[in-house]
Amino acid sequence: MLQQLSGTPARSGSGHGTFWVKPSPQPHFGHLFALRRDARLLHESMRNCFTTAACVAIGLAVTRLNKGRVVTSMLILLAVSFISSYAFAQSDSDPKSDAPPVAPAATCSVRPNEVIVGEPVTATVTTSNFNPKHTLTYVWYPSNGGGKVIGKDMTAQIETTNAAPSSYAVTAYVTDAEEQENNVASCSASFTIKPLPPRNLPTMSISASAMSVPVGATVNLSANCTSPDGVPVSVASWTASGGTVSGTGGSAALNTAGVPPGAIAVSVTCTDSRGLSAQASTEVMVENPPPPPPKPEIEVMEARLSLHSIYFPTAKPPISNPNAGLVVSQRETLVALAADFKKYLESKPEAHLILESYADPRGPAEYNQKLSERRVDRVRRFLVEQDVSEADIDTKAFGALHTLSEAEVKDAVESNPQLSPEERQRALRNMRTIVLASDRRVDITLSTTGQSSVRQFPFNAEDALTLIGGREGKMKKKTAKPAPKKRTNTQ
Repeated sequence: MLQQLSGTPARSGSGHGTFWVKPSPQPHFGHLFALRRDARLLHESMRNCFTTAACVAIGLAVTRLNKGRVVTSMLILLAVSFISSYAFAQSDSDPKSDAPPVAPAATCSVRPNEVIVGEPVTATVTTSNFNPKHTLTYVWYPSNGGGKVIGKDMTAQIETTNAAPSSYAVTAYVTDAEEQENNVASCSASFTIKPLPPRNLPTMSISASAMSVPVGATVNLSANCTSPDGVPVSVASWTASGGTVSGTGGSAALNTAGVPPGAIAVSVTCTDSRGLSAQASTEVMVENPPPPPPKPEIEVMEARLSLHSIYFPTAKPPISNPNAGLVVSQRETLVALAADFKKYLESKPEAHLILESYADPRGPAEYNQKLSERRVDRVRRFLVEQDVSEADIDTKAFGALHTLSEAEVKDAVESNPQLSPEERQRALRNMRTIVLASDRRVDITLSTTGQSSVRQFPFNAEDALTLIGGREGKMKKKTAKPAPKKRTNTQ
């Protein structure tokens, strides 16, 4: 085994023999500095050799090596050569290694860029020049009043429900938290929010071919509907509270067969393309069919029934003889009345005779009331005797109420076509007597027409003086002895 020597000879052996090893001269610090200087010169010379082909310096460095530095110098030469070759190769293969770094970038877009209030907007950001191996952070900011942004990624949603119509922008900030510098990019995109279109309800109306019809008639209906906003409309859903309504669109027909008289409400609905709807309605009045026109003979009978009042003499009938008081002319009038009324009932079974009795005002009210009751009862009983049903007769007694005025009686006398001018003048000269005679009567009214009898005194009847109570009294004075005067109530 070799033993390190420090300048003095060393012996080695195993007992069989001994030999001496003489060390080579040990390099000192001056030699080390020379080696470092030569290696540096060699390195620079090799760089120049690669660039300018001046390799002479390498030979100079080698020739300066003495015998003790050959191995060391060769090792340094090889190391420097390898390092320089790698450095040159890296420099040639990456020409950008000395260029400044490129800043990251971001581009924003929105879709659509015009919306109506309440419609959503989608915002998207696209990045470049970021390290693809790093995770990026996205933060979205809307402009003031431009809606609410939902999303923390490359895509975000903008809600515009409560936004005011205007133009807005949305901004995205993109950050690479793993980089120390050049780690942020931002971008913006603009969009417009338009106001909601008007939403007015449709307007419509209904017209009918007739507003009042008899039961069983058909009414044609028409609906007119328009939209104030100019959108399409459609008419449907016809309904009616009675009868049957059928139709489509703006036309329908109402059938009133079998419905009771009264009003029928008809309605229809109009809807536009946005779902807004409105209703319109109208009423059709259904009435009973009009009665058939009366037959000519019925009209004649109605005229006779309503034209003849029945007149009584003064104070007739008395309490002692309730059947008295009907003079011949008035009985004949009632016989004709009964015959006509019974025939009239064949066409108008619901008809009634209404009898209303009066007295002149020359007695006490209670006496006059009782007297008018006896008169109306006498007429009723006479009609029953003529086979008129008692159920078809209604009676009323008014006493001295509703007496006729002198003007009313005068007008009746002047318009009576049965009087000659001389008779008319004679009656007008005795107007007080004629007024009293005109109050002693029973009026007759036909229930189906509601017309009361004309109060026309029978001046041309044979017993007219008996009814008046004037000339007949004078005749009695000529043939009979005067009787003692006796005060009595005479009506």
